[in-house]
Amino acid sequence: MIKFFRKIRQNMLSEGNTGKYFKYAIGEIILVVIGILIALQINNWNEQRIERKKEQAILKRLTNEFRSNREQLLNKIESRNDIIKKCSRLLSYYNEPEKADIDSILTYLGSIVPTTFDPIQNDLVSSGSIEIITNEELKQLLINWSTDVIQLQEVEQMFLRYYETIYMPYMNEIGIQRDLGFSFWQKASSALLEARKVSNPIPGKSKISMYNKVILLSDPKLEGMIVWTMNLNTFNNQEGQTLMNRIDYILQVLESEIVD
Repeated sequence: MIKFFRKIRQNMLSEGNTGKYFKYAIGEIILVVIGILIALQINNWNEQRIERKKEQAILKRLTNEFRSNREQLLNKIESRNDIIKKCSRLLSYYNEPEKADIDSILTYLGSIVPTTFDPIQNDLVSSGSIEIITNEELKQLLINWSTDVIQLQEVEQMFLRYYETIYMPYMNEIGIQRDLGFSFWQKASSALLEARKVSNPIPGKSKISMYNKVILLSDPKLEGMIVWTMNLNTFNNQEGQTLMNRIDYILQVLESEIVD
């Protein structure tokens, strides 16, 4: 093709058609420029197509991650609701001790165990890959996600520290740890990652403890711990529900961006 154009130009020069030669040369330049622009546009379209394909893959991966996060968070909320119900039942025993029995008290006290949310965290923000996402609202939601998670985890840590430094040491102080352990393993199968029947590793209840129902239900410090446990877990669930709403909205935006 280049030889063909060159031959035309040479024929024009040899014939003395200088004016036509320049017009032809200008036309040839315009054609070359148009060809370059078309090639650049095609290349740009290809790059955009590749970018959108990558974006769709990321959106689908994020959808799966947030669905898993939602399921985990729902389980945490349900676990804390169970703690709240047990605390409520224990407090009702303080109001009406005649309705309580020692086994129920120990079962409820022993099954209070902290639970924390540990979501799948993507590296889109830290790696800079988030720029591939074209929806600006979704981009901002994903940037804020880590901060939202940290806020929930901070309030979860409040109860975890309280449980480790105050709640359990006091159970040991009043001498009911063995019975709490025994009662916990009686119901532990439902708390395991994979529900199954588990043999109780504690051989039985303590024979030397000096407590009874009357002593436990007249202990104001223990009553206060139950109240504080209920308060912290209620607060955690308020934050958890807020985060659940954020997840639901993120999933809604993600699903609207995915092209099947």
